[in-house]
Amino acid sequence: MEEISNTSILLNLLINGMITVFFVLFLVYSLGKLIIYFFDSETVSEDSELGDIINKKVKDIAGDNAEVISFRKLD
Repeated sequence: MEEISNTSILLNLLINGMITVFFVLFLVYSLGKLIIYFFDSETVSEDSELGDIINKKVKDIAGDNAEVISFRKLD
């Protein structure tokens, strides 16, 4: 049987470890996207209601001619 050097064993471990880590990270990323896709579908209707509420408040404060062009949530 051939003798395997320590360097080739270390490189083999390095490559296998990196492939495993990237595969696990890909799985975590994919599962996260999938979970967000299925459980975040309710916020679409809430955003339109939120836009209506913001428009009403702005019109109450600034008058009937006021119009909200865009808004965004600050985290």
